[in-house]
Amino acid sequence: MAYKSKLEGILDHGRAARNFERRGRQLKRLLLRWRPLLPALLVWVAAPLLIAFRLGEPGSDTLEWPIADFPEPSGIVYHPARHTLFIVGDEGDIGEVSLEGKLLRKFRLGGDLEAVTIDPKSGLLYVAREGHEILFEVRPDDFRVLRRFTIDRSWQGDPNFLRRGGDGIEGLTFVPDENDPEGGRLWVVNQYDPAVLVQLSIALKSSKQKYQTARISKVVPVDSAPLSEVTWDAASREFLVVSALWKRVSVLDAGANYERSVRIPGFMPEGLARLDDGRFVIAQDSGGLVVWRPDSDPFTGQANTQPPAPGPSPGSAGVLPAKAPVGVALPAAGASEAGRQR
Repeated sequence: MAYKSKLEGILDHGRAARNFERRGRQLKRLLLRWRPLLPALLVWVAAPLLIAFRLGEPGSDTLEWPIADFPEPSGIVYHPARHTLFIVGDEGDIGEVSLEGKLLRKFRLGGDLEAVTIDPKSGLLYVAREGHEILFEVRPDDFRVLRRFTIDRSWQGDPNFLRRGGDGIEGLTFVPDENDPEGGRLWVVNQYDPAVLVQLSIALKSSKQKYQTARISKVVPVDSAPLSEVTWDAASREFLVVSALWKRVSVLDAGANYERSVRIPGFMPEGLARLDDGRFVIAQDSGGLVVWRPDSDPFTGQANTQPPAPGPSPGSAGVLPAKAPVGVALPAAGASEAGRQR
């Protein structure tokens, strides 16, 4: 019986070896058959990475600020009263940075922090946490959280318009308006599912409640997904909507109508802030900040003297499509998935 078992074992090993050989030949034939298509397949797979590395280098002077103690900065804003920058990161940190690129202090707020903005009149910071889609009102002196606003995802009868489990809120900006009883409006960009610029209705001044709900009051589709940031540029009175994957900024006028597309430096540039002297500081999701001094102001257009309307335009049901695409072809379905950020 022992000899019989050994013989069966040898026969089994022989059959396994022949099967392995046969599968190897089948794989070789398959590779030979698809060999002419391999270059095209490689280009299709590598295209998003090549675009992320090379697309949009403007060739203007830049300076690197590494900031090793602050990984993955994703949002940035300039504080005109303090003459410093505030940054937030994917690891839940918020920090203050000098205009020489030195991290002055850091505080752990927690969660995936994607954006930060400022109400220039009050000096208060607003920080966006992706996932649960929460905004925090933060005192810049000590990083104390004063209030918390949860974004209502519903819009026009769809309770999951900003899809739960999607890519979520990536950008946040404040648009001051002296005629608005709240002092202005907060706007956010949703990275994907859907890729939109959204105006929020929040009782910033009329209520002191610590916990509030922020409701959508206007939606603007932006054709440069995935979206990474939105900045209200007071100098040009325009929205600057950043796409880190494409290394481009979609410039929208004060009415949220598309004007043009501007290329910016950096690797995975997520945040953008203008300094008083005309320089721009870019937060890179790959790490560190980039100071950019372009030869001329790339975002200045014909200024609109009026702030954006506080609600839906008549007859538009609150949806304002951009006038034109940004001039960048959207990635294919697979490329879009690969290009999504955290």
